[in-house]
Amino acid sequence: MGIKKLKEDIYFVGALDRDRRLFDELIPLPDGTSYNAYLIKGSEKTALIDSVDPPMYSTLTDNLEELNTEKIDYIISHHAEQDHSGSLPKLIKKYPESKIITNQKCKSMIMDLLPVPDKKFMVVGDDDAVSLGNKTLQFILTPWVHWPETMSTYLKEEKILFSCDFFGSHYAADELFVKDVKEIYNAAKRYYAEIMMPFRTLAFLGHWVAYLHTFSSSGRRSVQLYLVCE
Repeated sequence: MGIKKLKEDIYFVGALDRDRRLFDELIPLPDGTSYNAYLIKGSEKTALIDSVDPPMYSTLTDNLEELNTEKIDYIISHHAEQDHSGSLPKLIKKYPESKIITNQKCKSMIMDLLPVPDKKFMVVGDDDAVSLGNKTLQFILTPWVHWPETMSTYLKEEKILFSCDFFGSHYAADELFVKDVKEIYNAAKRYYAEIMMPFRTLAFLGHWVAYLHTFSSSGRRSVQLYLVCE
């Protein structure tokens, strides 16, 4: 798919894995899958939301270089699973000034899985926020949606919720936004049945947690919310 612009200074920089046919050694992928990383350029700081599965690392870095990304201040890690965090060791070498923002549970799991030193982390809690200058990232903890350390990020000024795997599906498509609703609906149903259903009660609660955060942050009764699935 290459780079896709969501809004001014907000870009999809992840990768499509069209040839992958199995996930977690168990889940069939008839439509491949995607690794959804997003670059947000603020007036003072730059943030990368999630990374990609290690075999797709060069696609991510090619996209970052095409956007002339010389510095990344923050790498937000929503989830310790490798399609989100697997490229962190290489990224912090390429961008040595960067800090990995995540919650305490996710930090512990990443350190168990990957050679990332403690000093590289910046731990946040529910409702904490980080300023990029003219943009604000607010963090929402959604444990067990679908791992115990999962969280999301809300970009307050643009009302964009980067929702980790919460509204996700395994699907590789050239379009950034859904065009064929029926086709993506089938992929989303499979994803829910195979991954989210064991945690369906918590997923329902997570939905309202995310909604209420955006509702309270907006200060208005009418909220235009963009959901960006990962």
